[in-house]
Amino acid sequence: MRDLLGIARSIKPAVRVKLADGGSKNQKFQIQPQGGSVSGPVRPFSTIDPNKINIMSLATAFDDAIAHHKSLDRADRIANSQAAKAIMKKMKISSLLGKNEKLLKSEKGYKGEEPLKLPDGRGVETTGLPLAPAFEMGGFNTCPNHASCKDECLGKTSGNYFKVGGGQDLSAFEGPRLNSLNKTLFMMNHPGAFATRLYDEIAAARHEAEGNGNHLGVRLNVLSDINPRIHQSIIKSFPDVSFYDYTKMKYEPVASNHHYTYSSTGVSQPDVVNPHTNWHQMRRRLDKGDNVAMAFTDKEHLPETVHDQETGKAYRVVNGDTHDFRPLDMQPEGSNGVIVGLKNKKGFGKVGEAHKESKGFFVKYDPGRVKTPKGTYEREESTELGPSGKPKLGATKVTNTQVVIPPQQNKMTPDLNNNNQMENPNETNS
Repeated sequence: MRDLLGIARSIKPAVRVKLADGGSKNQKFQIQPQGGSVSGPVRPFSTIDPNKINIMSLATAFDDAIAHHKSLDRADRIANSQAAKAIMKKMKISSLLGKNEKLLKSEKGYKGEEPLKLPDGRGVETTGLPLAPAFEMGGFNTCPNHASCKDECLGKTSGNYFKVGGGQDLSAFEGPRLNSLNKTLFMMNHPGAFATRLYDEIAAARHEAEGNGNHLGVRLNVLSDINPRIHQSIIKSFPDVSFYDYTKMKYEPVASNHHYTYSSTGVSQPDVVNPHTNWHQMRRRLDKGDNVAMAFTDKEHLPETVHDQETGKAYRVVNGDTHDFRPLDMQPEGSNGVIVGLKNKKGFGKVGEAHKESKGFFVKYDPGRVKTPKGTYEREESTELGPSGKPKLGATKVTNTQVVIPPQQNKMTPDLNNNNQMENPNETNS
C-alpha cells in the first residue's frame, strides 16, 4: 500500500497548455436546435404586393428563393426549409404536391394492365401541384385562356373536386377545391417560401422514386396554366426529373426535361358554335409534330381518328386516360403529332348534350353502339372480375371510330385577361 501511495505522489500533474501558448478550449457537446443551424437568423422570404402580381414578379421571387436555398450549407438549408414550412402551416397546407387517381395510373397500371415502363426498364412515378383553376388576383390569372373550359374544368366537375368540393355550385370552395385555393394564395402571397417548399418536395419525391427504381414525372399545372417562366428555376434545378403539362397558351418548353401537350378549346359543330375554338392553331401544332389533347363527349369510348374536313388530313387518337405521363406520346421526328383523347368525366349533365352544354368545348363523338333485339347494347366479352367475383360487363360494341371536324369559320377569341401574360416565356428579360 505504501509503495502505491509513493508511486501516486511521484506522478507529476499534466502540464496544461495555456491559451496564450496556443492551446484551445475543450469542445463542448450541445444538442442543436431544430433545423440544426446555429449560424444566425433565417433570411426573410420575399413577398409581393397583391396589386403587382405578374409573371416577372413571381419568376423573380422564385429565382431568388431557389438560388438562395441551393447556396446554403446543409444546416442552414434545413433551417430555411423549416421557416418556409412554418409559413405553409399557417396557410393550412400540409403539402404542395399530391397524387390523384389519374396521376396514380402511371405507377399502378390502368384497369389491371401493367404499370408504365420506360425503355430502360424503370417505372414512372408522377406527382403534381393542383392550384385553383382560373383564379385571379391583382390581374394575374392562373388560367389566362379559360373562357372555353372554365365551367368544364376537371378541378370543378370531376371526382372529389365535384363530389366533396362543392358539387354543382362551381364557385364553392370546399374540400379539395379549398385546398387548391390555399396553395394558390400561398404562392401569390409568399412566393419565396412557396418556391422553397416546392423545391424540397420535388427533391423528396425524386429521392423516393429513385429508391423504388423509378423515374419521377412532375405536373406543376394539374389544374392551372401558368407561364413556365415562373417555374423555370425549379425545372432547371432537376434535370433528371421530367416536367410536363397541358397548355392552351402558345408556351414553349423552357428546358430539355420540360414537355407540353397543347389543349384544344373545342370546335364549332353542326348544332353548336364555339367562339373560342383554337382548331386552326391546334392543327398547325399537330402538323409540326406536337400533340394535342381533346375532350370528347362519350364517357366510355374514344374515336380512333379525327378527320379534318378542310384539309383532308386525319390525325390518330391515343387514349389519354390510361396514364398521365404525356412525354411518352412524343412521335418520331418528321411525323404528325397525335390527338390525346380524353373521355367525358363530368359528374352531371347529359352525355348526348355535353357538346352543346359546353359551347363546343367537348367534341361530339357518337360511337354508334349496336343494339340487340331486346333494346340493350351488344357488348364485348370481358375477363375482368367485379367486386362480387363475377365478370364485369364488357364494353359496348361500336360501329363508328371517326370524328369529322367541319371547316371552322371562327378563329379563337383571345382571352388573355392577365395583363402580364407573354406568348414566349423565354423573352422575359427584354
